[in-house]
Amino acid sequence: MIRVLHAGGPEEAARRLGFLGVSRSGRETLLRELRPCILCVTNEELAVSLAELLVRLGVPSAWAGKKLLFSVSSAEQVEKWGESWPGEMETLAPVSKAIRRFQPKGFVVPCGDRKLVLGGAPRIMGILNVTPDSFSDGGKYLSVEAAVRRGIEMAAEGADIIDVGGESTRPGSFPVPEGEEIARVVPVIRELAGETGALLSVDTTKAGVAREAVAAGACIINDTSALADDPGMAVVARESGCAVVLMHRRGTPATMQVEPSYESLFDELLDELSERVASAQNAGIPHERVIVDPGVGFGKRLRDNLALHRNLQDVRNLGRPVLFGPSRKSFLGKITGKEAGDRLFGTVAAVAIAASGGGADILRVHDVKETLDVVRVVAAIREGAEC
Repeated sequence: MIRVLHAGGPEEAARRLGFLGVSRSGRETLLRELRPCILCVTNEELAVSLAELLVRLGVPSAWAGKKLLFSVSSAEQVEKWGESWPGEMETLAPVSKAIRRFQPKGFVVPCGDRKLVLGGAPRIMGILNVTPDSFSDGGKYLSVEAAVRRGIEMAAEGADIIDVGGESTRPGSFPVPEGEEIARVVPVIRELAGETGALLSVDTTKAGVAREAVAAGACIINDTSALADDPGMAVVARESGCAVVLMHRRGTPATMQVEPSYESLFDELLDELSERVASAQNAGIPHERVIVDPGVGFGKRLRDNLALHRNLQDVRNLGRPVLFGPSRKSFLGKITGKEAGDRLFGTVAAVAIAASGGGADILRVHDVKETLDVVRVVAAIREGAEC
């Protein structure tokens, strides 16, 4: 993969280049003529060909081991090079393709017989856990009546999507029987399908639960295992026509926070999620129905979760819309010292960063109305006229 690196300015770029292994002199060379798109080429053969071409073009580059790094202004600039050097089109084409894949754009995601239009301000997915043991709101919405009432309330507050889950995925949790999970989520989804116009999502890793939820009215399958836990899930997703959220996670909820580690978070995360996206396509799920989630809090250290916020745009290298769910997560508790139910301000700070950076297309949160205010203010500031 040719990866575009997000860097907000020279200081941040220098820090990221240093982490990747670029020497001090190499960093100084790149930073002297830093352009908006920093590219990292990991394919050794392509890297060597590009390095030779960049010398002829007068474009600075640097090596980090076998990785080549350089910066350009835009995909259009690369394509103009190709017009001037027709014999190098094969070498340059992957570069412009990578930049265009990374660039923010609108998406229209088919969700059964409906569509989710994404682009601009992030959409809001409201979390509705119908479990006794979820880390934040476990036990609050155990009855169908209470859960449906909360779902209707979230839709009125501005939720575009309501994500119904019947099995806790908190660190250290264990699976519940399929029949029990179906009994928790299906009646709620069925009632909400008749009571609200919000898109309904089912948060599950089990094909049987997803199949019943879709029959009840769900049109999005949110699978924290990225279709890996249950071989039948890809079949349900393909045949239902639902959109599918593929989340990055290592291990299971029971084991994922037992000393997680990464040598290079984004390299590993993007490689692993890319494999899951390819697996979904190989199973016959159309690319336009796939949404990706970097899995903040799932098999991540505190520093990993913070890096995901700073560089969330890097996930755009996958070329699919990004769902982000920092709501009330334990990393916020480590920073603030607050318990899960008292992490609203920490959550909205995390949401503001994700929304302002342009990396998130969907925000998955417990507190819908507060998040909507954040999204509106961020959009107003970003889109305000110059004066």
